Amino acid sequence: MKILLISDIHGNADALKAVLENARGWDAVWVLGDLVDYGPEPHIVVDIVRDLAPEVIVTGNHDYAAAYGVDCRCAPEIHELSEYTRKHITFKLLSREQISWLRSLPKVYSGQVSNLKVYMAHGSPRNPLYGYLRPNLPADELRLALTPSMAALKPRPVKADLVVVGHTHIPVDMTIDWVRIVNPGSVGQPRDGDPRASYAILDVEKGSLEIRRVKYDINSVLAKLRQLGIEEHYFNWLKRILLEGKAYKET
Repeated sequence: MKILLISDIHGNADALKAVLENARGWDAVWVLGDLVDYGPEPHIVVDIVRDLAPEVIVTGNHDYAAAYGVDCRCAPEIHELSEYTRKHITFKLLSREQISWLRSLPKVYSGQVSNLKVYMAHGSPRNPLYGYLRPNLPADELRLALTPSMAALKPRPVKADLVVVGHTHIPVDMTIDWVRIVNPGSVGQPRDGDPRASYAILDVEKGSLEIRRVKYDINSVLAKLRQLGIEEHYFNWLKRILLEGKAYKET
């Protein structure tokens, strides 16, 4: 069984289409959230993902912010950009029905897939919407992030063989103790220094994970942002992020 893992599309329909064309041949799709904000086509991304009929999908912090009109609580260096694009792109393009659908998305998934106990969240088991499972965290902090309780003072990692997350925009495949942690990276807003769209193929039977990168037409995305008439400051901010594959604070 081959599973297509996609996350953090962020309104970038061009990147998503390139991923789907490149991937092919999957048996199931798991979506780790953050369909909206930053990119010029959140409404199209929502429709494409719905048409995929993912076997598993969880909400991201940006999806939740758009659905309920709350703060996305994203990284400080890009919080201003997030708020601006939500107001001037996401809210203008999403229909009421699409927002209602975003509200229906669960924060976590826990279940059995083949012989694996799987736990999925956009952020982390400890904080499904806003927590970060970064590969450079100390082991004890990783164990605490894997603990499915905000109140826990000591690590009690979730009882799962496989934890699948997004949110960091950085692809990861690592194991701590008995738990394998997988992050497919970001389709529409990579932030690991590689601007190509990132996704992953998980082969459940073989236990293999392949992180893949695919080029897409970034200039097309920039042209669509131009057509939306966003302020030059925010356009240049988005342009640099897309071209460099890094997030940073624009001054």
